[in-house]
Amino acid sequence: MSQASGLRRLTPSSFLLFVAVLAVAASAAALIVVYRTGGGIISDQERAEALAERDLLEQVDVEQGLDTLAAGVTRRALFATAGEHFGLFDAKGQALAGDLTSFNPAFRNADWRVLRVGVHPRYTVHVIGSTLGDGAVLVVGRSLSNLRKFERSIFYGFASAVGIVAVAGLAAGLVMNFLILQRVDAIANTAERIAAGDLSARSPVADGRDPFGRVGVSLNAMLERIEELLTGMRTVTDSLAHDLRSPLTRVMGALARAMHEGATEDERMDAVEVAHDEVERTLNTLSAMLDIARAETGLSREMMVRVDVAALVEELADFFTPVIEDAEQKLVFHAPPHPVIAHGHEPLLRQAVGNLLHNASQYAGSDTVVRVSVEEGEETVDIVVADTGGGVPEDQRGRVQERFVRLDPARSTGGSGLGLAIVAACAKLHGGVLRLEDNHPGLRAVLGIRRV
Repeated sequence: MSQASGLRRLTPSSFLLFVAVLAVAASAAALIVVYRTGGGIISDQERAEALAERDLLEQVDVEQGLDTLAAGVTRRALFATAGEHFGLFDAKGQALAGDLTSFNPAFRNADWRVLRVGVHPRYTVHVIGSTLGDGAVLVVGRSLSNLRKFERSIFYGFASAVGIVAVAGLAAGLVMNFLILQRVDAIANTAERIAAGDLSARSPVADGRDPFGRVGVSLNAMLERIEELLTGMRTVTDSLAHDLRSPLTRVMGALARAMHEGATEDERMDAVEVAHDEVERTLNTLSAMLDIARAETGLSREMMVRVDVAALVEELADFFTPVIEDAEQKLVFHAPPHPVIAHGHEPLLRQAVGNLLHNASQYAGSDTVVRVSVEEGEETVDIVVADTGGGVPEDQRGRVQERFVRLDPARSTGGSGLGLAIVAACAKLHGGVLRLEDNHPGLRAVLGIRRV
């Protein structure tokens, strides 16, 4: 239940709502800061102006008397700008001059105090009051109209900003939603095609650096691997069905002859021997196919260890020297004098190198030289088996690495046609490739593996 509610909280609509609320909250906080800063500046400026007016009028009273002060206050009120207020009251609170005609005891010595003036309860002003020498009270006031205008401007600006952000956010959200859905639909369509059996379907990748591009690249790599494995499995099953049918048929025929009532003991033994050989050949083929499958799918990686490739190849060259000599060939080995260490699957490497040497002994022909060497690179190690025989036609070098392929069935020595397929699978498991090149004359087989 908590997992499902967590997924709901992470939906795009919830995220957009969170962003919208966050934007409004941030705008409100900015509004408060601007309002307080701007309001303080306006209030300080008006207070300074009011203090200056009061000081000037007090000086008039001192120098020219109350009557002249009353005349000055009258002129100030007459020509005052909007929001400016003046008042002069005698010691009893009777109005003498100015537009402030209603006396408030709080006027006496008020220092920028907010007071209600007039009959309207909402009309308030900032007041600076001063009690003169004869008891009269001088009042200079500023209405809150400028501050109210500033508040309205801030509010309208905030509302406009929120509206603009909302419209822009909605437009951006719609565009982003369209683009995201377009990319998601493309990936979903690819998955649907794969589910329908189209293994060639691939996700379109516009830019491999953005998140969807990286997903598309990874998805395509996965699909290519799946297609490769399924194609390999289909090839294996088709090849097994084709290549195992004949030996199994021969086994059944041999067993039928052995079971025949009129067969002699020698005929029975010959038939059993034929069946035994065919079963052994079939088991070897199945074992080779299993090795290829494990290598191509990476199931053999848990057996990867540090291997001295030079020592391994030298040991195999010594082992195959009698075989090469029996084929009337000469074997030459060369490797660096120091250990060549790589991270590898030792049994599979032995089988792969052995297959290359076996192929050379079988197909290079007599009076040829077989050269075995280990060549180092910065990140790779190449195991090379080269002969001076007839070689393989260039257009067939890729084909001979496939399963159950024999270029000359008439010269078959009973092999399964899986030797080079195992070598290619071994190279793939070790992060390398099998290259078949021209040795001028003959064939140069290079089993490349990565050191790590």
